[in-house]
Amino acid sequence: MAVSYASFRFPRLRPALDGEPVIVVEDGKPIERNLQRNRITLEELAATARQNQLDSLDDVRWAVLETNGRISFIPKRA
Repeated sequence: MAVSYASFRFPRLRPALDGEPVIVVEDGKPIERNLQRNRITLEELAATARQNQLDSLDDVRWAVLETNGRISFIPKRA
């Protein structure tokens, strides 16, 4: 509760307390450094993409690891 209050009360502390979103895929290519930093395997990333109705990572323009631990996918436009 104290962390939540501090995050609300002091906006400059928010990135340190809550974290920031991290890009893990750009134009269909995984960013290995960001995946390793966040301990995500390519298999986990591909499985999450399939759960979001994306056939492969080649169909992804951006994938972002959100601060809540979920991965958001932005597909490429056809």
